[in-house]
Amino acid sequence: MITTLEPGATPAAKVPFRFTVPEQLHEVDFAEPADARMRRALEQWPAALRGLTPQQAVHLALTQEMSLAKLREEGAVYVGQIFARSDHDPARVTTGQLAIMVKPADLRAEQPLAAIAGGLTVRGEPREIGYADFPAGEGLVVGEEVTVSLPFTPLGRRTPVTHRMRQAQIVFAFPDKRRLAILSVSTEDLADWQAYLAILNGVAKSVSFDPPAPPSSITNQLG
Repeated sequence: MITTLEPGATPAAKVPFRFTVPEQLHEVDFAEPADARMRRALEQWPAALRGLTPQQAVHLALTQEMSLAKLREEGAVYVGQIFARSDHDPARVTTGQLAIMVKPADLRAEQPLAAIAGGLTVRGEPREIGYADFPAGEGLVVGEEVTVSLPFTPLGRRTPVTHRMRQAQIVFAFPDKRRLAILSVSTEDLADWQAYLAILNGVAKSVSFDPPAPPSSITNQLG
């Protein structure tokens, strides 16, 4: 699926932002009420994956809603859920999330990604920071493990629960130097981490800030 944010689709947009996501991702509809989304998830997930317990389904639905609320505050323009059998262990369910965010930024530095990397470096935190080249340009790559807190237990009891999640981000600077595009993948399933990184890398390779090429004339097509 190809998604395009055309000029004017976001505040201060001057250039299009295009990316492609794999078919196995299930896009989240931000316009859908949270209670309807959770109700549908609790109905569909156990049927889609045999062996998924009601406790696991509730845990996944609550985790999803907490994550979505945070991502919307952070400027998410796309969120896709990954929900499948583990490649590492087919008897186990693996779940993860791909999010794409657009954030305003003042990128006046000659090397804006290096400046951002400097701000992310915190002594004592297990955060990996590096760079990689993609068709859309250089990307800042960040990997870390974070603690996620939920106000409920998997059975819905009002008791705070914390768990560890691994996430990786690829950050691109928009050509107008006024925004950042942040691609992020996250999961609790460390055994399947390489599969999630492959999804993130594939989406990053599809990113483009160029307008779509105009259709060629029939003369060129027949030539």
